[in-house]
Amino acid sequence: MDQRAVIQAKHVSKYLGATHAVKQISFEVSQGELFGIIGKSGAGKTTLLELLSGQRAPDEGSVRVLGFDIATEAEKLKEHINFFMQTTTLVDKKTVREALEMFQDYYRRQVDINVILKQFGLMPYAGQIVNRLSSGLRQRTMLAASIISDPSIIFLDEPTTGLDSQSKREYWSILAGLRLQGKTIVIISHDMTEIQYCCDRVGVMRGGQLVACDSPMQLIEELPRGGLTMEAVYMEYAVGYEGGVEV
Repeated sequence: MDQRAVIQAKHVSKYLGATHAVKQISFEVSQGELFGIIGKSGAGKTTLLELLSGQRAPDEGSVRVLGFDIATEAEKLKEHINFFMQTTTLVDKKTVREALEMFQDYYRRQVDINVILKQFGLMPYAGQIVNRLSSGLRQRTMLAASIISDPSIIFLDEPTTGLDSQSKREYWSILAGLRLQGKTIVIISHDMTEIQYCCDRVGVMRGGQLVACDSPMQLIEELPRGGLTMEAVYMEYAVGYEGGVEV
C-alpha cells in the first residue's frame, strides 16, 4: 500500500435499489494527485464519488479517506474534504462575498475570504450578485466555496460543463494552483482533452466496474487497437471493453 495514499478503496460495492451501481472497485489516490474518473452516463462515476466523499456508505468493501473509515467516521471527515456543487441555487441572490461567508460558516477550519477572492480572481466581483455573473464566474465562485474550509481533498463532478474554452482554461489554471499547494483533486469529466492534459492518472468506469486505471499517456500507449488520444481510450474501455481491474 502506498504510504502517501489519502484515498484507499478496497473491493467497494454499492447498490442503488436493484441496481449494482459500483462493483468490487479497488484503487488508491496519492496526496497531491489530480485523479480523473471517466465513463458513460450510468457507469457509476457519481456514485463512486459520493462513496469517496462520505455521502454514501459502501454496501461491501471499505473506503478510507485521510485515514477515516467512511462507514463509521464520515462526520469526522467532513472538516477535511469538500465537494464541488454545480448549482448556485443556494447563493443566487447573494453577493460573491456573502456566498463565501455563508459556506465558511459551515466549518471550523477556515481561510481568509479576501485571500480566496484574490486567488480566484473574484475580488472585482465580490459585491456582485452571483446569478448576474457569467457562467464561468459562477463556476469559479463555487470552486472558491469548495476550498473555503482549506480541505485536503476536493471532489469535482463535471465542474466545467457549459463553460467556454477560455473559462475552462482559467478553471484548470486554478486547479493546477491548488494542486501545487498539495491539494488532492478527484474529478469527473466528459472532456477528454482536459483529462488527457491535466490529470496525473485516470480511472475508466464501465457498468459499475473500474476497467482501466493509469496515467493518460500509459493508457494511450497500451491501447490494444492503437490510438493517440484519450478519446480512443474512452471508446476502447468505457464503451467497448468488458472486465475489471484492481490498482
